[in-house]
Amino acid sequence: MNEKINKLSIIKPDDWHIHLRENEVLNLVLPHTVKNFARCIAMPNLNKPIIDYSAAKKYSDLIIKKANSKNFRVFVPYYLNHNIDLKNFEIGIKQNYFFGAKLYPSNSTTNSKFGVNNLEKIYPALEILQENNSPLLIHAEKVDEKISIFDREKYFIDNELQEILKRFQNLKIVIEHISSEYGAQFVNDSSHPIASTVTLHHMLLTKKDVFNGDTNPHHYCMPVVKNEKDLIALRKFACSGNKKFFLGTDSAPHDLKYKEGTNNIKAGIYTSPIAIEMYTSIFEEENSLNNLETFSSINGANFYDLPLNSHKINIEKVNWINPDFTEDSKIKIKNFMGGQKIKWKVVSN
Repeated sequence: MNEKINKLSIIKPDDWHIHLRENEVLNLVLPHTVKNFARCIAMPNLNKPIIDYSAAKKYSDLIIKKANSKNFRVFVPYYLNHNIDLKNFEIGIKQNYFFGAKLYPSNSTTNSKFGVNNLEKIYPALEILQENNSPLLIHAEKVDEKISIFDREKYFIDNELQEILKRFQNLKIVIEHISSEYGAQFVNDSSHPIASTVTLHHMLLTKKDVFNGDTNPHHYCMPVVKNEKDLIALRKFACSGNKKFFLGTDSAPHDLKYKEGTNNIKAGIYTSPIAIEMYTSIFEEENSLNNLETFSSINGANFYDLPLNSHKINIEKVNWINPDFTEDSKIKIKNFMGGQKIKWKVVSN
């Protein structure tokens, strides 16, 4: 039984969806990822989005240099937009400067104003992705003032995603940070090559943790967390060993000034400092520790046709207090579950 397990050794995990940002924030948050993950997909929604293969190479080279680890790899997707240089895009895909492409609906999340509101504009790029077996990574929300923020995922799946699937039946697709029972069930039932990343905060929080009187800025993310039935469904699929679901933290750091004392709260939760430990706790609660390695270290690599990592990490049942903040002299980032007791700890890698 899981309650008797106090130590685990698993293949070193990958984070298939993370925001590492840039400049001082990158310097501050990168060590948390390098410590516990062998590979990551770093999102391209920087202040100046990555829409050129030279920019993608420059960003990935910078991350690797700062990581200072011969065993760490980073992948950067192309930021889809309405003015794609298809020649540059195709070179970037074929030469592996881009790890597929990321679809942000316009104004759906942080730095998404350059995103897409007309799918037909990106169909030539999707054709290139399909021809090269390169993935389309989707922030799956339909943004419309008539649609509740809690229903955006369903509306995107029922409308935009269905149109994509009709035209590109062999396109490899990942719905990032799946957040609803409806979405997870769709991924599970689909006959297309489609999978999804699952964050720990979507398996730990419901909308009561965010919208209970005043908005809790440190639990505010996009897509927003939803109802308990959605949380339960995400746990079921993630912890089952189902090959269509794998780890992607969507860890998204913001300096405190963008989260507190503002009417324009930046969406994002910084989970990297406790990611592996809290995924472990969730799998323990679901009596599924035997599936933790499958979810965190195997499913994603298999879906992306990448080799499994050769190194392992060791996790032990050890109580420790997660610091309130990740900070230096210039930046202060609130840690998810900061100040709380964590029951597992990565002790070596």
